[in-house]
Order: sequence, then C-alpha cells, then structure tokens
Amino acid sequence: MSRKRVRRLAEVLAAEYGESLTLTAFRRETGLSQHAIFDLFGSWKNLRRAVGLSPEAPRARNRVTREEILERMRELAAEHGERLTEHTFVQATGYSARLIRDRFGSWGDLRVAAGLSPRAKVQQHYTTEELLEDLYRVYARTRSRPLYHKHRVRGGRISPTTIQQRFGSWKSACEALKGYLRSRGVYNDWMPLPEEGVFAGSEEGNHGGTEPRRW
Repeated sequence: MSRKRVRRLAEVLAAEYGESLTLTAFRRETGLSQHAIFDLFGSWKNLRRAVGLSPEAPRARNRVTREEILERMRELAAEHGERLTEHTFVQATGYSARLIRDRFGSWGDLRVAAGLSPRAKVQQHYTTEELLEDLYRVYARTRSRPLYHKHRVRGGRISPTTIQQRFGSWKSACEALKGYLRSRGVYNDWMPLPEEGVFAGSEEGNHGGTEPRRW
C-alpha cells in the first residue's frame, strides 16, 4: 500500500477518533501491520503528525467523564448556538466522535443534554431552484434516478447531504425533481419516464440493462 493511501486512511480515522486515535485502533480499523506503517513513515508518531495530530494520543482521554464533555458542550453551544456541529465540537475539544457516542449514545443526545435541538440548523446557502437544477444536471447526463451515493461522481456540484436535508429525505428530493421535470416539459417529452413511479433501464440509465428500476 502506498504512503499516500495510508495517509488518507489515517486522515479519515483521525476525523472520527480525534486525538484519541492509537496505533492499535488504526491497525484494527485498517488491517495494516505495524511493520508496513513504520516502513512508510518511520514511526507511528510521524504518521500522526502527517495528519495533523499530536505525536502521541493522550492517555487521559479515556478518563474523560460525561460531565466534562457536557461542560465543554455548553461552552461551545453558548458561542455557536444551534449552528454547532459535531465536526466543530470535535475540532475545538479534541474529543472523538466515538467518545461522544460512548458517553452519550449519539451526537444528537449530547445536543439535547446541552439544551439544543437534536440536529444543527444548517444555514441554507442554495435556493431550492439551485438544488433542483443540480439534480437535473445529473439526471440529464445519466437519464436515471438520482442516487445519493453517486451524485457527486455523476457530476453533481452540491453535496447530496445538503440536498437531502433541504427536502427532508432523498426520496422527497427525487419526487421534487419529477415535479421540476414536468414544469420544464421534459418529464414525458424528450426525457420521458416510462410510467409513474418507475424508471426503465440500468442504474447507469440507457447504457445497459432492461430491468425496471423504482423511481
């Protein structure tokens, strides 16, 4: 495995674990041997530094209590209000997302314990029209039902998470797209869907397969 690939794996796990990421946890999550890590980076400390962590995981982190986490949460909630996200909290405190789950069950439960609503209120940077245009951009290329996990790969410019949050669910976003297609006169015209609720063709649209796919 290349140095670049190992570093990318470490970045992903560092985002989840924060400073509490240990060599044991990294090996468990990735299946990589200590020998491979040391060959590529010289030491575990060097790999931690490469992804923006301190050289060693603080051992005291395991002794962090619910009360300590909640106190920091209230401090940051006073600063950020309902806009406080898990990412912001983890970055500011060094506590990992896993530690939060261990102590509170979920990020939403911690928010509630601090007097916030379960989910952060995401500031809407895009209009509904812009979100629908982004879904349409991908649909026009693939002629198939938009898929959450492939939206960006297929040319979407807006995060599928942003789209899903605006419409309440990905299914609702797809239903809104159907209304958008009708308004443009293409739902049953040059880009037809065979019938209400069904889209024919493979997952890649008209590029293979004949099994109907649920819209």
